[in-house]
Amino acid sequence: NNNNNNNSNTPATSTRDQQQPLTVFCLDVQMPPSAELIHNSMIQQWPHLEDRFDYVEARLEQLVPHPSCLLASVHACGILSDVLVATAAEHQMPLALVPCCHSRKRRLLEDCASPFAKREYDDILNAKKSLPNLADLLDDARMTALENAGCDVLEVFIPEIFTGKNRLIMGRPSNTPLIAKSDNASVTSLATESPGRSPFRKGQMPPLLDDDKTSTTTAAINPKARFLKGFYVPCEDTNESRDIVSNIAGRAAANKRKELMHNRNHVDAPQMDLSLWLPPEDAEIGEGGLLTEESLTRILEMKSPEYVTCEVTKMGDVYINPAGRKAQLFRVQYNNRVDGETLSFDKAKSIHAQLRDAVPINFPGAECR
Repeated sequence: NNNNNNNSNTPATSTRDQQQPLTVFCLDVQMPPSAELIHNSMIQQWPHLEDRFDYVEARLEQLVPHPSCLLASVHACGILSDVLVATAAEHQMPLALVPCCHSRKRRLLEDCASPFAKREYDDILNAKKSLPNLADLLDDARMTALENAGCDVLEVFIPEIFTGKNRLIMGRPSNTPLIAKSDNASVTSLATESPGRSPFRKGQMPPLLDDDKTSTTTAAINPKARFLKGFYVPCEDTNESRDIVSNIAGRAAANKRKELMHNRNHVDAPQMDLSLWLPPEDAEIGEGGLLTEESLTRILEMKSPEYVTCEVTKMGDVYINPAGRKAQLFRVQYNNRVDGETLSFDKAKSIHAQLRDAVPINFPGAECR
């Protein structure tokens, strides 16, 4: 498989069925300006990848591993190399890895070290003195993890004219069953010593999804899972998985996800709250009339562009503070009249600010809390 890429978070999907065309997708937390250049270069070098090459903006923790996918990463900085090794070892995935920026900071490395090489990683973490040969020791631990997981491992050095960090680690699951080695017992102990604890360390990838596409560990390894509801990147080389990847690839799809990340409950329409001190009962009724959901909606209609509609809903009961002053919480949902279009969070925020400014003018005695 010649599907290599110089981007650090780069899985390349392949298949063991030689009759099925190969596909490639790059994964990075942010699409760099060079994304289109990478795409064009790949297509120029391998024309058969036309319409079969995608660039996905996502976190590595959102990757759903599968043995049919080759993980490839060049200059995988620091613990990214350890996360990829742990993933390949745990899920029997082929791996091509060029590590860089070797570090043994315990708070980072300890949670990402593969349990298939626990002894080697512990020796590095517990060393009392500096380790001038840290790069060699860490890469040896990474290769040991792959070997203990039953992979055939090859270490080669690419010409230094390309890069000083030129060690290439390649691991491929062997055709033989998983070989029982001493470090494999460490994997079992992770689950038996701590009842109820997942055997996967923080930083490792989630297990293969069941038929219902439900992962049991995604929330544990993705601290921002609440912003990425229902969003995952499958690696399995099937038509269904490739369709999912194609639909979430590219800048337009990434920008739309960023808009939805800001929205309450991950809906297509931004929702914002408005907490108001209500006018005193003896207050003069202003131009807005009584302060109700309907009157707030009328003000929003005057402040909003034609393509925006608004829905105002009371949230909960009236709050009364010790001094007897009353307050009410309203929730405003901003919708786009154009089918299939999402109203941007910034645009909704701008309209919401105009509503806050208009409240005390239209409803004498009312104030934003």
